Amino acid sequence: MKIFTVAEVPEELAQAWLQHLRDFDTAHPGCHFQVVADAPDVPMAKAVELIKIDPPLDFTTLLAWTPKDEP
Repeated sequence: MKIFTVAEVPEELAQAWLQHLRDFDTAHPGCHFQVVADAPDVPMAKAVELIKIDPPLDFTTLLAWTPKDEP
């Protein structure tokens, strides 16, 4: 089963939310999460800090774009 969730999370809670997902993922080996974050106002360095959780994510891709790249 796939469940799609969109969460609007204040920046100060973003890392806690990601840690919550990771904790659930770790506790239930049959689960797998794919997370996409849309945070155009967050500097790249801050975004990298927000995704530092324990245990670390298995794979991370960071995509940066400027408004001119949007459709």
